[in-house]
Amino acid sequence: MMIRLRILSLLAVIAILSVLSTERVEAQQQQKPAVEENHAVTPQCRIVEWWFARHAEKIGEMSKGEIDLLMVGDSITHNFESVGAKVWKEYFEPRKAINLGFGGDRTQHVLWRLDHLPKLKEAPKGAVVLIGTNNICWGSDTPKQAAEGVQAVARKLQELYPETKILVLGVFPRRRQLDHAHRKQINELNSYLPDLLKDLKNVTLLDIGPKFLDEKGFLSEEMMPDTTHPSEKGHEIWAKAIEPELKKMLGQ
Repeated sequence: MMIRLRILSLLAVIAILSVLSTERVEAQQQQKPAVEENHAVTPQCRIVEWWFARHAEKIGEMSKGEIDLLMVGDSITHNFESVGAKVWKEYFEPRKAINLGFGGDRTQHVLWRLDHLPKLKEAPKGAVVLIGTNNICWGSDTPKQAAEGVQAVARKLQELYPETKILVLGVFPRRRQLDHAHRKQINELNSYLPDLLKDLKNVTLLDIGPKFLDEKGFLSEEMMPDTTHPSEKGHEIWAKAIEPELKKMLGQ
């Protein structure tokens, strides 16, 4: 009987301690809110056939070497292979550039791709980064999270090729009107970049977005027919706007 009472008493103490422990953990959780994970800085692949096929194609191109310039981004960069092909041939092909733009990509997808590309034996002289628009607007990230994703891409390139000059472009404007919600998100994202990139070696930030707009901030159909992707003329404006930086990066 005595042993049974002792066992019951012990079980009661354990139960009380368990309750107190649970209450203490809950109190700590209330005092210290969980830090929200930023998916924009976490490498992630896309389970899409064409995406992996294109990635394999780029692995093949990089395995051959002879690349001086990386053009890293989403569909806006990808389109140098279609509507901007003439501009690519004039401004980028002679510079031994590779188009690492994938339609629909976000910063996390670029991070995954950079992690799964062969490292060039001879570091490229320069890299141009334009990414982040898909993280916001129709995406799920805040402008601050997306900006941190851009920073992560620049840092990853810096880690892979410490001596490579990296040009990060501010996210291009979208939608016709200056007061559109998407335009505001892009402006907010771009506002974080100077501080996020200032301490990264060999990284330069350049915002050429205003070159696509008129004096009232309107984005014309001539520049971007679908309000997001540059026309051939838009690609030419883009190429000319970064030409001085390209010459410095590539030692021309």
